[in-house]
Amino acid sequence: MKPHTLKHFLAPHAPKGLNRVFLTPEEHSSYLSRKKNGGNKKKSFTDGWVEFVSKTEAKAAAEMLNGNIIGGKKRGYYHDDIWNIKYLSGFKWSHLTEQISAENAEREARMREEIRRTRQENRAFLQNFERGKMLETMESKKKARGDRDNVSKGNDEPVREFKQAKARHAIDRSSTAQDADVQRTLSMIFETQ
Repeated sequence: MKPHTLKHFLAPHAPKGLNRVFLTPEEHSSYLSRKKNGGNKKKSFTDGWVEFVSKTEAKAAAEMLNGNIIGGKKRGYYHDDIWNIKYLSGFKWSHLTEQISAENAEREARMREEIRRTRQENRAFLQNFERGKMLETMESKKKARGDRDNVSKGNDEPVREFKQAKARHAIDRSSTAQDADVQRTLSMIFETQ
């Protein structure tokens, strides 16, 4: 619902008139996902504030409309939608503008911080890239000069050699008496029937 439509629906409940209307636009990410999934491409709003000229009219409109269907013509787009209206006592329009400006400032600060962090990462990446290129050219110059002693062979890790322990081929079976006892016990347990 756009501000003009909202004013049109609320005008009969405000004979003295409406002052200002502010509707919060939906987030860009939700708009893109709705559009991607085949939804309409219209600009949509999540919530809003309406300033009545008369406080009594505002209270009466909030009391009467809250929880009721919007109505209008049967084929109207908003006919079956339900009003969700609340009168905010002591709430000034300046409170709303302060809140909006604070949210905008916070969003801009987050954006600046993100840009700063990205620039810092890019700078670090370029420095590392240039350092790697410099080391590579130094190494190629050393190879060209013939300093084979100082040039690493592409492997910075030292070659490690591990000594393999010899496998024991046979277990010393000097105690045959013990083997006979074990054999007898096993045959008693696993005797075939």
